[in-house]
Amino acid sequence: VYALREGLTEVVKGSLVGSIISNLLLVLGMCFFCGGLKYKVQRFSATGARAQYSLLLLAVLALVIPTVVLLTGERVEMELLMSRSCAVVLAILYVCYLVFQLVTHKEMFTAVEVGESAEPWPNSGEAAGDEAEVEEAEASLSKGAALVLLILATALVAPLSEGLTGSVQGVTKELGISQSFVGIILLPIVGNAAEHTTAVTVAVKNKMDLSLGVALGSSTQIALFVVPFTVIAGWVMGVPMDLNFHVLPASILLLTVLIVGSCINDGESHWLEGAALIAAYSLIAVSFWYM
Repeated sequence: VYALREGLTEVVKGSLVGSIISNLLLVLGMCFFCGGLKYKVQRFSATGARAQYSLLLLAVLALVIPTVVLLTGERVEMELLMSRSCAVVLAILYVCYLVFQLVTHKEMFTAVEVGESAEPWPNSGEAAGDEAEVEEAEASLSKGAALVLLILATALVAPLSEGLTGSVQGVTKELGISQSFVGIILLPIVGNAAEHTTAVTVAVKNKMDLSLGVALGSSTQIALFVVPFTVIAGWVMGVPMDLNFHVLPASILLLTVLIVGSCINDGESHWLEGAALIAAYSLIAVSFWYM
């Protein structure tokens, strides 16, 4: 919102795309890799993962359409109207996703049974012992306390977000790097640091459904909620925020979702899949560094 208010729509677009890519490749890759170093094979609910993947692919379609339409030579003034229409559709789909996940089909997102959730390395008594001790964590906060804590955290983060947004232009000029690299690579890494740590920590503890809920779930939330929210917020604020993410970021985002889909389709993960996802993210970072 602060970046929108300053008119930094390209930085907003970059950070949104970068957050999705970072969660899908870097965070999920680190989860698969670090968990795979301790367990030979880890398992998770493939049905729930595929449901989120399908929604992600649909959301990417909504981001790619305005970009492709503009390449065909259509009127630029139709760009905002098309983007806002797509944003409304995505917002409605997000509500459907919440109902699906939390009410009608919540059993699809239930964690895999402990005894079936991982295959330890041969002769690794430590991994086998740790797996037997995995238990469901009980909530230590009431709903009211959690809500109050969320409000306080938001109030503390808001001024920091404003300061970070205001320093973007100065950093790009001082260091001679592009706004694309800052928005797509640097800002998402900084912004996702907390959930990155959480996802990797629970992956090492063999709680892969929770780990995917952090990495894949965050990407789904950004694509279906945060992206349309920024478009609608820009509409209200009179800022021309659209869904034209340009050819390269949109193409990379589409390929990222397809790559991740191939990794989660079987409901199993190992360290090589994690290494491949991290390598893909490194290639993307290098490409934007030299832009």
